[in-house]
Amino acid sequence: MRPSIAVIQPYWDFWEATAPFDLRADRRRLLDEAIRAIGNDVHVTVSGLITSAEDAVELAARCANVDAIIVLTTMAAPSATSMELIDRLPRTPVVVWALSQRSGLAEDFAHSDITTQGSTVGAPMVASALARAGRVFDVVLTTLAEPRAAMDAARQAAAAGRLRRTTLLKIGTPIAGYTSVDATDEDLRELGVTTVRIPPEEVAARSRGVSIDSVNMLKEQIYSEFDVDPLVSGEALERSVRVEAVLAELLAEHHAEAGTLNCHGPALRFGEEIGIAPCLALGRLTTRGIPWSCTGDVVTAIAMLTVQALGHATLYHEIEAVDHDSDEVLLANTGEHDLRLCGPTRPRLVPDVWYEDDNMTGPCALFSLPEGPASLVGFALAGGPRWVVAEGRFTGRSAIRTGTPNGAFRFASGHVREAWSRWASTGVTHHSAATNALVAADIQSVAHHLAATAIVV
Repeated sequence: MRPSIAVIQPYWDFWEATAPFDLRADRRRLLDEAIRAIGNDVHVTVSGLITSAEDAVELAARCANVDAIIVLTTMAAPSATSMELIDRLPRTPVVVWALSQRSGLAEDFAHSDITTQGSTVGAPMVASALARAGRVFDVVLTTLAEPRAAMDAARQAAAAGRLRRTTLLKIGTPIAGYTSVDATDEDLRELGVTTVRIPPEEVAARSRGVSIDSVNMLKEQIYSEFDVDPLVSGEALERSVRVEAVLAELLAEHHAEAGTLNCHGPALRFGEEIGIAPCLALGRLTTRGIPWSCTGDVVTAIAMLTVQALGHATLYHEIEAVDHDSDEVLLANTGEHDLRLCGPTRPRLVPDVWYEDDNMTGPCALFSLPEGPASLVGFALAGGPRWVVAEGRFTGRSAIRTGTPNGAFRFASGHVREAWSRWASTGVTHHSAATNALVAADIQSVAHHLAATAIVV
């Protein structure tokens, strides 16, 4: 789902006499054009001129479920009108967008043009009030013809707002001793993330009730997406899709947008009902834009959710090893995937080599990451919430014998010996989220809106 935003435009009828046309109608036209200019990265669900406290109250009620507020300024207007709305939404990220209708000014620029082109008067009026109130906000200045900065700011603020309204499922507890991957419910509440704990036993019990029609439908999807190795166990595949169906039900019931699961216990991987590591189920949900981490890794679930909220694919992985000679790190995992990252090559579904000694070996995806721009994103709790991002490239190198999604990454910031050391020094855990986009600026903006820290390695 695309993040949702509200676009409101402060309006003041005080200046109507100075405009040589219907100023209110013209501002409505500008509002419509601005909404069209933002594009498809976000979904504008609420919009309108805000001219009075009554307008503010009515619009604020409609904004209860938006991820961000864009205050579109095109003229001078009292800041109190905008703040009447913004104060009613104290945790919603705000962007002040100063919009110029055109890139140049006419030679005969007159006092009436100050009214109609006064975005640089109106924007500081709102920004000053936001600063006085202690609110975090961004300010961007664009033209209608070149709105890229506004599009990016809206997407970034909405991603932060999406995190503030997220429910995260926690199924089981982290692997014993994995203290670096956990976060308390209180830690997450500071970000606005709500957690719902689900016993692994509930997943196992509910798997029995998944209908054969659902099983067959999910298996049909898998055969359409993968080249399925003949060695994949039909029984293991059915157990995996039953877990997927249960997780999808739980997500819907709790209105959750992400999850973390530790299958390595008696109820799931070592249980009679499931008896496999359901990596395929986690990957299929992640591919649909609902990120899941393994081992109970809450912090990497937050990193994945951030990347997804920004509109990008996200691969749960480890930096497995370093090639000092080629200046690369090898990326792989134990079977989780995001098919949006496999490129034009059709992925394979194979028995998961990591669990081939189990009583039953579950299936997992196998593909290599194609060459192109890339970022690694981690999340840590170190004196407060902290995002860490490293930009670089997927090099196109394949490590197919790892048996799981794999690839290689080269840091843009220097040789791997120095860059990886800086990465590890930030406090990130051994898992992170990989994506095929350069997202450092995006991550910094998300952290800014959440009053958190972002470190670019």
